[in-house]
Amino acid sequence: MGIRRIFLSMSLMLGIASPALADNARDWQNTPIDLNMVFGYYNRIDTNTPIDTTLPIDGLSLNADLYLFRYARSFAIDGRNSAIQLIQPYADVSASFDDARFFDGTKHNGGMGDTQVVFAHNFFGGPALTAEEFAKWTPETFMSGALWVTLPNGDYDKDRVINIGANRWVVKPEIAFGHPIGPTWLEINGYVSLYGDNDDYLGDSKLEQKPLYAVEGHYSYSVNRALWVSFDATYSTGGETRVDGVDQDNKQSNTLLGASLGFMLSPQFGGLVAYTDTVSERTGSPDVNTWTLRLQYVW
Repeated sequence: MGIRRIFLSMSLMLGIASPALADNARDWQNTPIDLNMVFGYYNRIDTNTPIDTTLPIDGLSLNADLYLFRYARSFAIDGRNSAIQLIQPYADVSASFDDARFFDGTKHNGGMGDTQVVFAHNFFGGPALTAEEFAKWTPETFMSGALWVTLPNGDYDKDRVINIGANRWVVKPEIAFGHPIGPTWLEINGYVSLYGDNDDYLGDSKLEQKPLYAVEGHYSYSVNRALWVSFDATYSTGGETRVDGVDQDNKQSNTLLGASLGFMLSPQFGGLVAYTDTVSERTGSPDVNTWTLRLQYVW
């Protein structure tokens, strides 16, 4: 049981430089301390939103192959489990407009995305345990918090309509709650994205954005020691933008539904397959569907 739990719950959070991707089920569950975790992600995204931002562009159709490398390290602070992680995206995108307002045909772009640094800490239900202690521990109701910081260091050209980087800081505080019910888990996460300004938006314009609020839920079931499935939902609202002081009337309100499958191939190696799709959105909100494949190794 201890080895199974180490594998299935070894990731604490998932941060990705795209509004299409939220946390996955069981991302917040407890792990042993002094654990190193390496993740590789491949995401196939179809959206009306540039990959670097939560700002939809009317008439845009974008397909992206998004790759992420993530490293995380767990440790103890005051008897509770904590973690620090680094996330580096790389994306290859193709985009077209239905009315040729910005360009004709299809444009391609690829490059490094904005780096994310995340600090997470458990408030209750996630004690700091060695691997030996963790093997004897029974999971319990937990609440954890995190602070995400996105650096404006990705590839960006102010004269491009489609960029990989966002050229602005983003800070995202998050709270996650989880409760076990037999072989199932009920998890609820809430977060708010706070955006800095982009002073080189589409040339020399200034882009401002109001906070974007989101809540997501996951209901997952352990099929056996090596397999679990989950039903996932996310709702987000807010995020209206202003360009050169002019409101864009694009407050977001959208709902995504999805499912995921987590698996283990060994006590140290496993992965996840997930799909999400926008089922309801206000005009001006992202319309996104995403396939995700994640592989991970711990030591």
